[in-house]
Amino acid sequence: MRPTRHTAMTSRRAVRAPLAVIAALAAITLSACGGDAGDVATDPAADAPSTRATPSPSGPTEEPKPGSLPDFPYTDYSYTLQQRCFCAFVDQKYQVTVVGGEATEVRYATPGEGHEVGDEVPQARYLMLSIQDIIDRGNDSKAAQIEVDWPAGQLYPTSVFIDQDKMVADEEVTWVISDVQTA
Repeated sequence: MRPTRHTAMTSRRAVRAPLAVIAALAAITLSACGGDAGDVATDPAADAPSTRATPSPSGPTEEPKPGSLPDFPYTDYSYTLQQRCFCAFVDQKYQVTVVGGEATEVRYATPGEGHEVGDEVPQARYLMLSIQDIIDRGNDSKAAQIEVDWPAGQLYPTSVFIDQDKMVADEEVTWVISDVQTA
């Protein structure tokens, strides 16, 4: 760049014009990096209320063994029960409603002869089981054989098989639990 020589014919304005353009371009470029403070990241822990929410229950980290099955943490829920045994209605599934830890209602979850899905099950006393009732049966030390399928991390067993007495035929029963919906 050649030095500018100021004469009567040149003005300082001619020198300042390129500087003004450079300054304007720099301002435009830098303004794209800024913004309002509305999108500024904040620490969520700083805004958290002083009282902490109760954490959700978590299932066992290892598959539990019969005799030491943990309790089911909920008292109000519904679930699908399938009872496999040498009894009527083999392969039938039931929708069980539990309130306050007690089974209060059993309805058909699958269609069958003489009933539709959602119909109330008559004489359902052997099906009036909460998940805790089934867990308790899996903890029965008097049973001849107990098999439990309880995936690690799940709050309830998938199935519980019980043979009450090896000397008695056809009294074995398996309860299959699925579709648990807590209230």
